[in-house]
Amino acid sequence: MHHMTRSTSLIVDTPASRRLFQSFVFFIIMVVFGTSSVFAEKYHVQMNGRDDPARDGKTWETAWASLAFACEQTPADGQPHQIVIRTGTYHVTRTAFPKSNTTIVGEGARGKKGSHLIASNTWKLSEEFKPDQPPAQEHVIAFRDKENIAIRKLSISSNPEHRITGGIWATASKGLKIEQVAFKDFRWNGIYLNVCQEIDLGHCQFEDCSTNKMRHWGGHIRSRYLTNANIHHNRIKGRTGGGYGYKAGGHTNARIHHNFIDIKGGFGIESAHENEYGVEIDHNWINQCISIPKGGQAADPNTREFEYSFWIHHNFLSHSYTIEGPRNHLIFEHNYVNTSSPNGRVYTHHGGINHGPVTIRYNVIENVDRALIWMNNGLAENIFVYNNSIFCADAGNRTGTLLGVSKPERLNNWVFKNNLVIAAWSQPRRIVWKEHAEILAKMDVKHNLFVNCLAVPQGNLENEDPGLIREGQKPSPFWTSKDAESFVVDRGVNVGLPFEGEKPDIGAFEFGVEPWKLENIPQPRW
Repeated sequence: MHHMTRSTSLIVDTPASRRLFQSFVFFIIMVVFGTSSVFAEKYHVQMNGRDDPARDGKTWETAWASLAFACEQTPADGQPHQIVIRTGTYHVTRTAFPKSNTTIVGEGARGKKGSHLIASNTWKLSEEFKPDQPPAQEHVIAFRDKENIAIRKLSISSNPEHRITGGIWATASKGLKIEQVAFKDFRWNGIYLNVCQEIDLGHCQFEDCSTNKMRHWGGHIRSRYLTNANIHHNRIKGRTGGGYGYKAGGHTNARIHHNFIDIKGGFGIESAHENEYGVEIDHNWINQCISIPKGGQAADPNTREFEYSFWIHHNFLSHSYTIEGPRNHLIFEHNYVNTSSPNGRVYTHHGGINHGPVTIRYNVIENVDRALIWMNNGLAENIFVYNNSIFCADAGNRTGTLLGVSKPERLNNWVFKNNLVIAAWSQPRRIVWKEHAEILAKMDVKHNLFVNCLAVPQGNLENEDPGLIREGQKPSPFWTSKDAESFVVDRGVNVGLPFEGEKPDIGAFEFGVEPWKLENIPQPRW
């Protein structure tokens, strides 16, 4: 079983799945790509080269003129080969199809000294294609059934007046490493990864790579059915169209971390497939919703020895529609949610019969207006909300209840404990609607501190000053306890999570333990 553990600092330690993945990355770097960059042959592409089969491409004097031709000439002999693209801007007229064991490397992704591949304005494009089958020949680089391909230090783009479908297309391939590549101005996706294994995609930049809708929106990164994937330290920025930051589905043992996703519309991350096993989303900065719904009970990750379908933690999330569910075996913890737009629903259940579990814990959540948890229909069972610090906004006529559900038959076994809930002084907040008070009989709402809330159930604490610092950086130290005399210290109840002192504290941070601090999302490495 891929168990998750926790240190006494309340920062989640590396689960077994991550340790396995780190071993895999080390293996790929040390064995597949080599420790000393030793290649059987090195081939050259430069601006004044010639695509002539009489030239061998092994020196700058005999260099070829295009990546597509170089990929055709590179032998498929099972040996590792490298194609070096010299500084310049290359107007690409056709797709390059690299062979297995090929490394493609430029001299940089930015500036006059970089290696830039720009698709020609004459590139022929389909008027329409199936959203999950974008044409390979409408990408700058494409490959199927290949192994051990690396692409680094170059830019891949098309012109805004004639955006081609995508930058890189890969299907049924294994052992891919893509780093320090800048993707810009594509109509469907910057990179498309389909049924691939052992992927390392990091330190890349994507800008306006999903600008057109083909029945559905694509994504700056689009991936399907990945196994052992590491998507990290990428910057995604979209200002044209409504494409998603990262659109995924059907993954096993994938980690999406330290990415910066800033898009105008659509979802920041979407992964809505029924089969998701061990997907970890952490340490990202995302300004749009994370959408992971499955209308009914999706696959059980325990069948693949994972404890979670999605483990979403240590992210900064600013969209008021934060997590779109339902999703069973979801763990949402140690996030800082500061909603910046109205109609805030932090976790939503959109229909279907879902038995959970859903665990929401150790989060700091600011400016809740519509609801912390909201559902419109279906059945939602086994939702556990522990040790969160929740601050409700004055939402005017948009305001909702803390737990937004209207019919008792729509839920079962919602447990709400050790939470700090503070409503705006100008607008007291109800836990559930007055006319639906019978819903509380289907919930276990105890051992929380409610400040400026109405009709608080018995077994909770009310209207005490929690004793928070309220100075400095958010979420910590701003929302942490001043000292051991703060009211929330040792006021909770044991719910099976680690704690210091005689009892757990109320709220997201345990006093006496170093709290989680919002990390700066690192810049890509160019």
